[in-house]
Amino acid sequence: ARMGVCASDEVGGSAQSPEEKEKPKTKKEGPQAVQQSMVMKLVLVGPEQSGKSTLMKQLLRIHRGGMDQKRRKEFLEPVNNDLMSSMETLLDKVEKYGAKEAKLMYAPDLAEEVKRFREYIQEHTEGPIDEQIGVIISNIWKDEGVQRCLLTIKDAEYEINDSASYFFENTFRVCRKEYTPSTDDVIRVRFRTTGIYEESFEHEGHTYKLVDLGGQRSERRKWKSCFEKGDVNAVLFLAAISGFNILVKEDQSITQLEEAYRLFQKFASEKETSGMAVILFLNKYDIFKEKIKTMDITECPLLREFKGNCRDPEAAAEFIESIFEEVREGKDNQWFCHFTDATNEELMKDIFWDIKEYVLHLSLMRAGLLI
Repeated sequence: ARMGVCASDEVGGSAQSPEEKEKPKTKKEGPQAVQQSMVMKLVLVGPEQSGKSTLMKQLLRIHRGGMDQKRRKEFLEPVNNDLMSSMETLLDKVEKYGAKEAKLMYAPDLAEEVKRFREYIQEHTEGPIDEQIGVIISNIWKDEGVQRCLLTIKDAEYEINDSASYFFENTFRVCRKEYTPSTDDVIRVRFRTTGIYEESFEHEGHTYKLVDLGGQRSERRKWKSCFEKGDVNAVLFLAAISGFNILVKEDQSITQLEEAYRLFQKFASEKETSGMAVILFLNKYDIFKEKIKTMDITECPLLREFKGNCRDPEAAAEFIESIFEEVREGKDNQWFCHFTDATNEELMKDIFWDIKEYVLHLSLMRAGLLI
């Protein structure tokens, strides 16, 4: 089964590696055959930059189909802002650390282009990006010193979005005059959620209501109101597994993974969520696998007890899963865990199949339609 069982009252089975959990499986007949239409409310919970908005956009693409051109054009300004602000932040970082160590600085022959970029961003706060500026962005991105600084220096003040490299690699396309964001661009662009954001889609005769709760600390006091009616069918809790060495911008004393863990602990202790089904997404697993080729997870205080091979993504990921699993011990609800990349459409299709089967089965049991 694809659904990785971490703890369960009803389901048993042997442990699976992260890779085995996310292998494609054959779909089978299940509770979806029941004709009665139901509304399933799925609440997305997690700290900032865990990937909640990306997951929501991905599920909407899968079940509503690709966005039309008019809708995609609405994301033109966010894409432009993402590209320009990420490059500005990257240059700030390079110039700070490059002043201390020459190998972390961009090449001298790029100085004039950097100056042109700085002037352009001051004069153009919105609107399309000039194609020549696109060439400059691409040149800066490919510079060896810039790449070295990006990969070796960790500083939360200058952390760029995970999607930044994707847009830097697609700079020429984004800066064309006739550019309209693709659906992949829309999925990847940074979309900061404030307040409670809802969307819904129809699937096999049932309605799935997705509720994305803002991840910033200032937004979390609003979360409890979402559970007061008792109509939540399952919680999708997202934690960026790749954030084990990235400091939180709001609190640079802890990493993103530690922030997610603390939030998971707090969430598990709330009486409003007692007995509720929880599906844990250890998200950005693709980035995690690349990171641990050169970085040790034991750098993160939460993971210092790991005794395995720090270059083994499966062993490292399973250890992180076990840390979260300990939080759920003794709880009276089922929970499951997936290692995910919310930008991967095919992977998310398969994972949603498992989620849908489980949530629908649980909902039918609660409604007395299954024994």
